[in-house]
Amino acid sequence: MSDHYDSVKGVDWREVLPATVLTRAFSVAVSVPVLLLASVGVSLTISGWLIADSLLIPDAPTAVLVGATAEDVSNTMNQGDAFTEDALLQDLDEEPGSDSEMSDNASQSGRNIAVQPTDQVVLEPGPIVGLESSPVFERLLTGEGLSLVGEMHDYLFGGESRDLDTRTSYAICIVDLAWLLIVWGFFGAIITRIAVIRIGRGERIGFMEAMADVRKKYISYVMSPLFVLVSCFVLSLPIVLISLLLNFDLGVILASLLWIVTIVFGIGVAVLLTGFFFGWPLMWPTISAEEAGDVYEATSRTFAYTFQAPLQYLFYVLVSILIWIPSVILVQNFASLAEQVIFSGMAVAADESQLIQQYISGEVSLDGQSQAFTIGANIISGLHWFAHLMADSFCVGFFFASFSGIYLLLRRFVDHTPLDEVFVIDDKTKFGLDDLIQQTAEQTAEPTAE
Repeated sequence: MSDHYDSVKGVDWREVLPATVLTRAFSVAVSVPVLLLASVGVSLTISGWLIADSLLIPDAPTAVLVGATAEDVSNTMNQGDAFTEDALLQDLDEEPGSDSEMSDNASQSGRNIAVQPTDQVVLEPGPIVGLESSPVFERLLTGEGLSLVGEMHDYLFGGESRDLDTRTSYAICIVDLAWLLIVWGFFGAIITRIAVIRIGRGERIGFMEAMADVRKKYISYVMSPLFVLVSCFVLSLPIVLISLLLNFDLGVILASLLWIVTIVFGIGVAVLLTGFFFGWPLMWPTISAEEAGDVYEATSRTFAYTFQAPLQYLFYVLVSILIWIPSVILVQNFASLAEQVIFSGMAVAADESQLIQQYISGEVSLDGQSQAFTIGANIISGLHWFAHLMADSFCVGFFFASFSGIYLLLRRFVDHTPLDEVFVIDDKTKFGLDDLIQQTAEQTAEPTAE
């Protein structure tokens, strides 16, 4: 009796290990169209933020007296410059001594020598105690995640490094967010459209075709994140209105009776913000992959996949990070190698190669050189800068490409949808029903006419 054995001819790794499709994010991110899209998007984002800063932040900030209001400062500037010396300064002036004695007297009295307006009271701050910041992970475990977000917000939009008032900080925050959505609602959307077709269907799509698809849904790309933020704002209104009752003694009792409402709406806002914080990268791949991709589709699928499959979501993100780390090392070292090859060729063929190389790296200037030499060196430096920008922008392209693959994997896990089920424009979707009927009638009439 003969034994029959079936030989394995191949393994469909997409079915055995679906997460392996995330490796295609690298090929998407290093493609020339994606690198160019990411580079232009980064350039426009930074340029827009710099223009917003130059328009909203005054060039020469005025010095503000400690403890003085805006009205007090205005009155002081308009009425005169009447100043009086601090009492300690007067005593030291009457009893001259060395600088060390002055500093010792000041430190013993615990006061700072200062010159202050006669009508202003300057509060003397106490000793500043240095606080050691706890590790980030420890702070997250103790529920200090919001404080980390607040510190990041202060650093970016109004911290000590920028010294901005509250209105200017929030104005810059709103303008920067709006510009971010405007720019990446187009460039990021094109990248996700290219990625979902490349990762899901294993096919390639042209740049112009992807841009045409995104142009039809551009408003949905921009409005999807705003829809969640506006919903949070609307849900916060009852909390603000009930909190107004706390300004009155009787209102406190009324507010206590309605406080359960604030708790409910607060939980609702927290749920929306949590889902938005972790799930917003899935919004644009949703619109790019689905035929009916719109604001509602992006929001519903994003929150459903984020809350229904959090462990799978986390696993796919970790896999993407494991792919991203060696990818960044490879791209950056490849760019450095290409630059060193160019510099080596310059050193062999050109006498001024060392000067141009130092100028590209920012070590020297071109003072004393001819105008033609300066123009050529600036063009070469600009091309090298853009090449470095493309290498750095690889991270942006990989971000959008990897989350496009993560969306397809989460959709497969939650909705049991095949990975290759990605909407593409063909003859059935390119034309409407009337167009198909007319085209069929014309094709039928052609043999008859002959």
